[in-house]
Amino acid sequence: MERSLAREAAMCLYYERAIKNDPYVHSTTLVDMGDILQRAKLDDENLAYIDEALHTYEQHLPELDAGIERHCKTWKLDRLSKVDLSILRLAVAEMYYMKKIPYKVAVNEAVELAKKYSEEKAPQFINGILRAMTEEYLVKQGK
Repeated sequence: MERSLAREAAMCLYYERAIKNDPYVHSTTLVDMGDILQRAKLDDENLAYIDEALHTYEQHLPELDAGIERHCKTWKLDRLSKVDLSILRLAVAEMYYMKKIPYKVAVNEAVELAKKYSEEKAPQFINGILRAMTEEYLVKQGK
């Protein structure tokens, strides 16, 4: 449960950056989001997860977006809702750069976030994109 809360916090921070159109927003302190994060429930490992997720976002945003856009077929990233884009970015960051996160967990958690934060059809859309990206990723890994 704690990891899901940490993932939700990371997604909210990704969303903040998408809204402000700035990958380096300096309001990254968890204290600023106390009501969302319920910081007291997060242990050091989950706080480190959030930090890693933010670092990954800042370091790899162009690659995250390029991968997502490649699988959106007829959709451009600017047509996606900022929530859906934030969920996708986090899942791709977990799958491609945060090696401790199994890709199946990243996909499942993204779908759960979409159910909670997005429109009715978003979970299916996000699942489809991430499944295609997973297949591509596994081929590149030789699996």
